[in-house]
Amino acid sequence: MTTASRPPRPTQRAGHIGTDDNRYCGAAVFGALAATVTSQIDLTARAHGLCDLTDGDREVLRVISLCLTSPDARVWPLKLARVLASYGDAYAGYFGAQLGTGSQQLGPGVTAGAAASLAWIRARVGADPTDEAVAAAVAAHTAERGRIGGFGVPFRAQDERLLGMYRLLANHPARRRPGWRLMEQVVRALRAAHGVEPNIVIAIAALVLDLGLAPHRAGLFVASLMSHTFAAHAVEAAEQDGPWLQRLPADALEDRSRAPRRSPAAEAAAAAGSTAASARRTLAW
Repeated sequence: MTTASRPPRPTQRAGHIGTDDNRYCGAAVFGALAATVTSQIDLTARAHGLCDLTDGDREVLRVISLCLTSPDARVWPLKLARVLASYGDAYAGYFGAQLGTGSQQLGPGVTAGAAASLAWIRARVGADPTDEAVAAAVAAHTAERGRIGGFGVPFRAQDERLLGMYRLLANHPARRRPGWRLMEQVVRALRAAHGVEPNIVIAIAALVLDLGLAPHRAGLFVASLMSHTFAAHAVEAAEQDGPWLQRLPADALEDRSRAPRRSPAAEAAAAAGSTAASARRTLAW
């Protein structure tokens, strides 16, 4: 590749270490950030492009993180965290299990697709659309782009996490923002057309869109907001689960496999009562 055809070198804006201060995502660590950052969530949000959060925005992120706290070890990604950590390494459980959920079809990555779908519908219907316009856009999305993520509630009638979010944000301005209102219209359209219920993913997608997050960044951002559930299982399993998760106890196993099979020649010899040893070819050195 010639110099003329080479694409411009990307600019690194994530951070820089200085002699008297450090810079992080465009701000001085011991200057502007020290004066405005109230918790780690401010720094995590800034890494994803959300700067200068208001107290209302922080409450939205707090609620999202709370509602994503579903720490049941029977859920397979968290079970994986425990198995990996059971060899004594909490890092392996914490990071390894999260890598296993890094897709657009499973886990926090689904939020990126749901946010992209809401953004697509919003671009199609404009501001303050009617329910009929949104229903038509939802049908068009299904025909042109496929299903909208964030719908379907396995094994129960409603998603308890979403119900909890409704309660926690009952009087919050977030429920009057454009993305949230559009989400509610999409929910009504899909419920009427297909009888499906929303889960928490579509609500989170609406909330982060209203905060100004780029849809393609939503998956990793949501993963950071729920990583504490992986940490809890990884830390605990690394300290106590080794003997239980590395192997099954012998008394829990029963061998139901077939007995070792003999060759047809061995079967014929056994049936004839022959005890003659088979001739073997050997090498002499």
